Amino acid sequence: MLRNMALKDIWVDKYPAWMVAIALLAALVVVGMLAPPARAASKTFTVNSTGDQPDASTTDNTCDVDASTTGNQCTLRAAIEQANANGNFSEIDRIKFNIPGTDVHTISVGTALPATREPVVVNGYSQPGSSVNTLARGTNAHPLVEITPAAGFTTLANQGGLTVGAQDSAVKGLVINRFPAFMPGIEVSPFVSGHIVNNVRIEGNFIGTDPSGTTDEGNGGAGINLIGSSGSTVGGSSLASRNLISGNNLEGIFIRGITSLGREPANNNLVRGNLIGTKKGAIKLLGNGSDGVSIFDSATGTPGAAHDANGNSLLSNSISSNGGIGIDLLGADGPNANDAGDADAGPNHLQNKPFLSSAKTASGTTTIKGSLNSNPNRTYAIQFFSNPSGTNEGRTFVGSKGVTTDGSGHASFTFSPSSAVAVGQNVTATATRVINTSDPTDTSEFSAPKTVASS
Repeated sequence: MLRNMALKDIWVDKYPAWMVAIALLAALVVVGMLAPPARAASKTFTVNSTGDQPDASTTDNTCDVDASTTGNQCTLRAAIEQANANGNFSEIDRIKFNIPGTDVHTISVGTALPATREPVVVNGYSQPGSSVNTLARGTNAHPLVEITPAAGFTTLANQGGLTVGAQDSAVKGLVINRFPAFMPGIEVSPFVSGHIVNNVRIEGNFIGTDPSGTTDEGNGGAGINLIGSSGSTVGGSSLASRNLISGNNLEGIFIRGITSLGREPANNNLVRGNLIGTKKGAIKLLGNGSDGVSIFDSATGTPGAAHDANGNSLLSNSISSNGGIGIDLLGADGPNANDAGDADAGPNHLQNKPFLSSAKTASGTTTIKGSLNSNPNRTYAIQFFSNPSGTNEGRTFVGSKGVTTDGSGHASFTFSPSSAVAVGQNVTATATRVINTSDPTDTSEFSAPKTVASS
């Protein structure tokens, strides 16, 4: 510090004061130029129109399709365009809804909506009068914003009814239905934006049904595509986060790693607490056309070679009445056989499924016995499901039990759910590897069903 003071004093004494002042001002300007630019603040755009017009100008940070008319007329298309033009990848923008009227507001789009290219939360539950689910079984959610194709809709490649192309984004409280062949309701992928799409949340939506959650208005592709997305969540642990994903022509949920943009894995995603293949009450059926949930890695010719679709957890969902199997770890190939020691590779490491040896209900108590052969000395969560007679997916989650395999990879279990399962129904189970209590990973396909006997 003394050295710096001495140099300053010598410099000031040597030159006139006016020269010193100019030099100091120039130095401050240079410092300002070198300083990092201020981060753009997050913005909120409020959709107040069911129209489909583009934004009048994406340079004014205002969502308005007609600058010549008093007030802002903000469509969903214009709001996405403005969020994309914000130039802000470090803050999360928000798209809310305040469309006049109390009924369901249908947004009919003539072409696919633009993919989101910057982090944004699209929240249909911000629409006045809407409400989230509060039921432990089924859903009583009341979404009021519907996105559907208009007559003469033009399909665009690699896009869905709504396309998420940026990480740290969320889609909540929307009804998305009737998009044409091979087009998913929601597409999460980097194909259109070229950006990473990790850590996306999809919560509380109706995908493939009408707004009442009871009529088939399925999309032509999957309900939800998670392509090259890791750490994303479909549903969640809260009741409000439950999605209804039913009636779609292909899978309920399709998860896949990709290599076409450089390797983008689909690892460590969570699918939890959703209704996949039922109506909103979780009782009546409304299946998707293919598997309930299908997981691919990018090396389809040599399953497991890419190691880019692992660690995906499928927990506590209601999966029922789908055209394929409930959970498919190689996609459209039917149930996979277990292997001794679970050493094979593939999506979710081709996690072995449990084997159920017996299921009996007597004196108001159901007892399920079985075993798991998998990696040695590992802990697994075994989840149990009840199903109507003759079915073999996972209609109703009835409970779970933790087991730890021995040195040979074997574990036996006995489980009794809190409520008895009726005689004649089928029970199934999945196994999910657990790294620690808060980090489940690699869920198996459903076990073969076991019919509940009386003795």
